[in-house]
Amino acid sequence: MSEDQKSENSVPSKVNMVNRTDILITIKSLSWLDLMLPFTIILSIIIAVIISVYVPSSRHTFDAEGHPNLMGVSIPLTVGMIVMMIPPICKVSWESIHKYFYKSYVRKQLALSLFLNWVIGPLLMTALAWMALFDYKEYRQGIIMIGVARCIAMVLILNQIAGGDNDLCVVLVITNSLLQMVLYAPLQIFYCYVISHDHLNTSNRVLFEEVAKSVGVFLGIPLGIGITIRLASLTIVGKSNYEKYILRFISPWATIGFHYTLFVIFISRGYQFIHEIGSAILCFVPLVLYFFIAWFSTFALMRYLSISRSDTQRECSCDQELLLKRVWGRKSCEASFSITMTQCFTMASNNFELSLAIAISLYGNNSKQAIAATFGPLLEVPILLILAIVARILKPYYIWNNRN
Repeated sequence: MSEDQKSENSVPSKVNMVNRTDILITIKSLSWLDLMLPFTIILSIIIAVIISVYVPSSRHTFDAEGHPNLMGVSIPLTVGMIVMMIPPICKVSWESIHKYFYKSYVRKQLALSLFLNWVIGPLLMTALAWMALFDYKEYRQGIIMIGVARCIAMVLILNQIAGGDNDLCVVLVITNSLLQMVLYAPLQIFYCYVISHDHLNTSNRVLFEEVAKSVGVFLGIPLGIGITIRLASLTIVGKSNYEKYILRFISPWATIGFHYTLFVIFISRGYQFIHEIGSAILCFVPLVLYFFIAWFSTFALMRYLSISRSDTQRECSCDQELLLKRVWGRKSCEASFSITMTQCFTMASNNFELSLAIAISLYGNNSKQAIAATFGPLLEVPILLILAIVARILKPYYIWNNRN
């Protein structure tokens, strides 16, 4: 056997070794809270449904009617929805945003991301929702609302796990946060009612005002609180102490607030949910398809765009040259792995906290729209964690240029 053949045969074993190592690194990079999240979500739902079924009086405990409320949402539930959104906002480097825009690659990738997130993403989710939920208007609306809410929270964690570009991710998260204040209301009305020709119980203007006010309350309030906490803390105690003490204290409250919100929703809606579980589970179909289609399509697009820029073969190691014979993308080493991962996870992720808050505000915590919105995190968290592992597995099979 020639030396070249021996070297070529050794490549798969090297790749497999890298894959196993990357999987272990990815799992170890997650906290036990991250790893347990899908299971604790399911457990919270099960306990709440049992209470709803066997304690009928609990079903109206958190109703807005007859109780103090904000935008039609009871105060206890409002507190939970606001609390769950503050920690992710506190993690964003708001104080450094101006520095990132000086980087030319950031501006180019921002333009691509805005197109993917605000044009392609909502269109894709709407198409999938209609495909699976054609006869279930309320559930369909809840799924579409998830697609319209672009990710500003979990993507920061997923991007870090997958080895994405942190600077670019911060810019995309901040931009999406600000754009949602302006774009969520018109897009929600357009995709849920105008494009779907669904009947409105009120005028477009009144509905727009209601959606805009809900976004202002359930995104604006936590956005203001989160930015204030971060900037004030950085000024008073410094960045090192902020990340070491304050952020460590704040971070778990996102999980606490989210589980509390789920608990309240399924206590109110659990009894009816059990009787409609067949149609409710159909909501899984568009969500699962969306996460995989969005991620892999973006991955393929980033590879295609890099290959189309240049056919010049860069200098690569011997092992890489052998691998190039087997994989798509052998014409170019232009693609950046870190930038590709950031685009993939930003496109595939959604702001399930916002979509859930708006669904509750508009339709009530016992609505089918709210139930559909709760499935977002139930599926998104485990699927995107799996895709973070897939990203590390795929990395050795492609040639990457990580120079920005």
